[in-house]
Amino acid sequence: MARRAQRRWRWRAPLLLAALAIASWLFGLFLFIERIPRAAANDRIADAVVVLTGGPGRIERGAHLLKERKAGRMLISGVGADVRARDLLSQREVPDALLACCVTLGRAAQDTHENAIETAGWAASQSISSIRLVTADFHMPRSMLEFEAGLRGIEILPEPVSSENIQLDQWWQRPATAILLAGEYTKYLAARAQMALTGFFNLSR
Repeated sequence: MARRAQRRWRWRAPLLLAALAIASWLFGLFLFIERIPRAAANDRIADAVVVLTGGPGRIERGAHLLKERKAGRMLISGVGADVRARDLLSQREVPDALLACCVTLGRAAQDTHENAIETAGWAASQSISSIRLVTADFHMPRSMLEFEAGLRGIEILPEPVSSENIQLDQWWQRPATAILLAGEYTKYLAARAQMALTGFFNLSR
């Protein structure tokens, strides 16, 4: 009788662990999406605005903040090698004088982690102590995670940009949105895990 119970437990234990892992992941996903910022935290002026390329409305938002004097300088991170400033910003959005003095195109970054590295170097060279970070709302949690880890001592103010194609309300009813958010949550978890491992190995040395 005891042996049968042991066999049942050996068969059921992996299923229970898998079910627990899935339930924990789903709970974390809902919590992650609930905490995605929908709007800027405040209206304070920052030293600079940093725009992460990759989605509509981001560069326009950064240009607006720069033109309205909500930031003194702007870095657009993740720009292609052959892209010029005027390919991204019109004269109406950013006049020539403002473009010449205050806009930098960052061409080294290929992903969010590299965006943070590129921004850290630029911020140090410009004596920046605060930035407004512009990216898509669903991308903001992972961006803030990477930037807060990579830009120690610099205040980072989230400036999320919403997308017409991605509705965060009742997202579970939209398969394409649910898949995108689940992928972003998984990337967020992977970034946290990588940071934890890096910190552990650094402490072990």
